Amino acid sequence: MTEFDTSLDIGKQREDQLIAFFQSLGHKPIAIPGKFTGFDFFLANTKEGYEVKQDWKAHYSGNLVVEIEMYGKPSGLMGTTADWWIFDTKSEFIFISPRKLKDLIVSLNPPLRIFTGKGDTQPKKAYLIPVETIKKYSSRTLLRDQILQTTTHKHT
Repeated sequence: MTEFDTSLDIGKQREDQLIAFFQSLGHKPIAIPGKFTGFDFFLANTKEGYEVKQDWKAHYSGNLVVEIEMYGKPSGLMGTTADWWIFDTKSEFIFISPRKLKDLIVSLNPPLRIFTGKGDTQPKKAYLIPVETIKKYSSRTLLRDQILQTTTHKHT
């Protein structure tokens, strides 16, 4: 299994945990299977789409990657149709709207980076933004254990 496949599997597990978390709060999440790029799951009762961005390197780098272009086309933040992004930093989940992320970038004007991520074949354009800065703009931050405890407790 390639590093990309492993990362994809872990990402799917996190999406499933978040779906179970939203179910435990009384929401009606619907997973979006396949290669739909708009978002990962949808809450039928609120009509909001959620995109999960796994960035475990942020756990030790202190920065989150906010991709805006790949293969010469808008991607990530510039291609999303999600109402909410959830950054998974390995230890916590940070909930932020794409609009707030765009406002943050306009306000702070961080340097644009071009790099090829592990498992990628082409370079991407992205901003590296400190986790603590994104948390200041976020609407909610939950420790990973809080979500796991909620979903485990609900289903036992």
